[in-house]
Amino acid sequence: MTSVRLASQLPAQVARDWSLVLHAVGVRHELLTTASGAELWIGPEDHARAAWEIERYLRENRGQRAAPVSWPKYRHALWGVASYAVVLISVTVAALYGVGDRNWASRGALQIGLIERGEWWRPFTALTLHADLEHLLANLAFGVLFAYPASQFVGVGVAWLAILLAAGAANAVDMALHPPTHSILGASTAVFAALGLASAFSWRRRASGLLTWMQRASPLVAGVALLAFTGIGGERTDVLAHVLGFLAGVGSGFALAHAPLPPPDRSWPQWLAAGVALAVLAASWTAALL
Repeated sequence: MTSVRLASQLPAQVARDWSLVLHAVGVRHELLTTASGAELWIGPEDHARAAWEIERYLRENRGQRAAPVSWPKYRHALWGVASYAVVLISVTVAALYGVGDRNWASRGALQIGLIERGEWWRPFTALTLHADLEHLLANLAFGVLFAYPASQFVGVGVAWLAILLAAGAANAVDMALHPPTHSILGASTAVFAALGLASAFSWRRRASGLLTWMQRASPLVAGVALLAFTGIGGERTDVLAHVLGFLAGVGSGFALAHAPLPPPDRSWPQWLAAGVALAVLAASWTAALL
């Protein structure tokens, strides 16, 4: 069968123990012996489940020391960041030229009191609007930087749907905590939601007996450091939106790390999730412009 490596350089006894665990849960695999140690190979459709079963076994037997499990990476992350760029640039051009004889900024920006009036779309439409070219380019660059690994961890569709929902929720909370004169626009809330998702997912996936608590927490610590370095500062920076976006992303990443994600070779759940994300944005802007 076509296989992907689950772990390598394992001591012989550890490899046999892991093989017994996989046999017990009905996961097909191959145990190979190499000059540098034993290796476990798994079918692509069982990779995520096998990695989760081994992680659970290690948490229950914390005295064991072995090479860390190799988690599968999802494909098509590049498609996700390319679509993100297309959406932001398209909305910017439409707003600049007033497509449909509409003022896109006034209809899509988020301001206090507008959600209470039933304008539910604004937490989402505000994510695609930008004040100027510098604002747009910054969110494009950091969005690609943070969302690309998130898409590799959980799949492009699941990642972007989670980022969109987390950022929309963060925008709504942010708006409720600001004075009436405050206005929100820009994708930075989604950018930091992507950072939080990737950081928390990596943190939870490393939570086994193989690593010290500091090693396990290092992705989350790195995420907080990046938030502090890139998300705080500047006259027009909405620090609260960045922090709320990051926290919402952390919650999403934590939940997805414990969820039964579709295997990397099964693409339709990812395309379905991507379609839902695009449908939410399309419905939001349709409601705004009508």
